[in-house]
Amino acid sequence: MARRKKITIKKLREPDEFFSFTDEAYHFLVQYYRPIVTAGIILLVAVLVIILFQKWEKRKEIDAEKRFAEATQLYQGIISANREGSPSEYKSVSEKFDEVIAKFPRTSAGKLSLLYKGNIYLQLGEFEGAIKEFQAFLQKAGKVKLYQLLAAEGMGYAYEEMKDYEKALHAYQKILEMGESFETANAHLNMGRCYEKLGKNKEALENYQAFIKISGKSPVANAVLRKISLLEK
Repeated sequence: MARRKKITIKKLREPDEFFSFTDEAYHFLVQYYRPIVTAGIILLVAVLVIILFQKWEKRKEIDAEKRFAEATQLYQGIISANREGSPSEYKSVSEKFDEVIAKFPRTSAGKLSLLYKGNIYLQLGEFEGAIKEFQAFLQKAGKVKLYQLLAAEGMGYAYEEMKDYEKALHAYQKILEMGESFETANAHLNMGRCYEKLGKNKEALENYQAFIKISGKSPVANAVLRKISLLEK
């Protein structure tokens, strides 16, 4: 038969560990009840704010995309017509993009509207305005190379029209640095043209030759070959 464990009077008088812990926990909660509840409420509110903000941002994206689509449709209607768009038509479309930029600056549609505005300024011959819009777009473009290439190329054209060939070269050089092969040929062609304007025939020749090497079957290849022939003399 198992021997019973003897419980002494001393043991009986010692406080029970469970009840001691419970008592301490109770006093802790009484003492810090308000800070704990307050922290819990703050955390809950923060989570709700994040959820509501995400839903709000999503609704903004949808609304921005809708307005952007309307503006781009009008823009495509002007540039695809068998006539030259009037300044008033371009400015009317530009105002549509302005609305998207002003109301939805952080959305993808708001950022892309800057790129379209730059192109509109190019069409209107307002080259300083075009450069400003392209620069603003590049600051917000993120890592989407296709749009960065279009903005850099647009800046290059604008600087060329302003006869600032050094800055145009800098813009076209950025295209080469991005390493996208489908735009490399045009970048070399544009750089060759700028170097030729600056009287730097050696650099012009190198870039024209690079263009032919990459895009020898281009519709403008014969014209470039003639330039190469003249520069080699």
